[in-house]
Amino acid sequence: MRRGVWHQFGDRSQKLALDHLQNGVGAGVVISPRDLSLDSAVRYAEEYHALGAHVLIDQQFYLPDTSVGRLDSYPTVQYRASISQLHQISDTELDGLAKALEHINRQVQSDGVLAPAVVYEAGRPEIARLNSRLFSGARAVGDLLGLPVYATVVLGQSTTATETTLSQALASATSLPADGWYFAFEFDDERIPSSQGAVQRCCGAGLTLACTGKPLFHAYAGPLGLLSHGFGAAACGLGHSQNLWRFDRGRWETPDVQGGGGDAPARYFSSALWGTIVHPDETAQIPRQLLAQVMTPSPYTSPWNRWGANKHVVHVIGSTVQTMSAVDDARANAHTAIAILRQAVHLHGVIGAAGIVLRDGTNSYQANWVDAVEDLLQTRTDDFDYLALLK
Repeated sequence: MRRGVWHQFGDRSQKLALDHLQNGVGAGVVISPRDLSLDSAVRYAEEYHALGAHVLIDQQFYLPDTSVGRLDSYPTVQYRASISQLHQISDTELDGLAKALEHINRQVQSDGVLAPAVVYEAGRPEIARLNSRLFSGARAVGDLLGLPVYATVVLGQSTTATETTLSQALASATSLPADGWYFAFEFDDERIPSSQGAVQRCCGAGLTLACTGKPLFHAYAGPLGLLSHGFGAAACGLGHSQNLWRFDRGRWETPDVQGGGGDAPARYFSSALWGTIVHPDETAQIPRQLLAQVMTPSPYTSPWNRWGANKHVVHVIGSTVQTMSAVDDARANAHTAIAILRQAVHLHGVIGAAGIVLRDGTNSYQANWVDAVEDLLQTRTDDFDYLALLK
């Protein structure tokens, strides 16, 4: 698993990823069958490889009976069914699913096999058994193609509510003979996770997976990717859309018919705030000297528009986390993240003292993340020591 920032695909991500790879941001891409047909995935994968990027394809079996987006363009579509039906999948059908996975991974020339998996839920041992069987099919494909096989470990909210349920889900996942972990954590429905307890449990779960000595991919990380290398992740997934900033199962549910974003103003992601500010509505209120601290340059700020904002956020977060990835020391990266967040808390305080109120609760999580990481460093010090010994 290549260390660093990976482009996590959502809607219209394929060209954005190309742009950033050409500008030196990104170690690889994770293709989304929901958003890109198989034919297009094959075509773009060739371009990514030509730029030196690694490629993985996420089978997105989280809600296994869904057929939204471009999922029906993949041969795995015939094996999508309800959890109860999949639990009864025959050996013959499992072989068929494995052949479909082999075809897809050959076509995109993937650099590893992401095993399909359902979201882990508390009190659902049948899901753990199903994920084990699905993994066995992916394992056979990886062995055939000579590729590492990464177990998909998506922890649903029912598993993350307590340490007990979280430990049970992780025990099921780590029993799989995987070569690494593709890990995601389901938070409350917020733009950016703000709960100290939830963020600490996410980081702690990642740390547990990292302590297996196998590489960890923090999927759907978004701005929380600032913490990924600090809990031992080798890679983190970054996308431009807010529904890629945390695991959101709503992306695989049949969408309600409703309007789009309309003329909502573009949000400018500031590394100094580690959050967004509306530009130019809010930036115009900030005194020039203070504004110089807030604004983070990127190649995508002129002309300024919503698509430019999408490219900008990937560039800013990606560049910061990519720099951190050069240091293969979880504890050191945790302290780097704390320093960035403390400065962000201070700058938000200065802005607030000037009588300026920013939208979106963009200052609601940084201090909580600091507390979460500091608590993790204190309570799991032996695990951080163990990670250091593994290097």
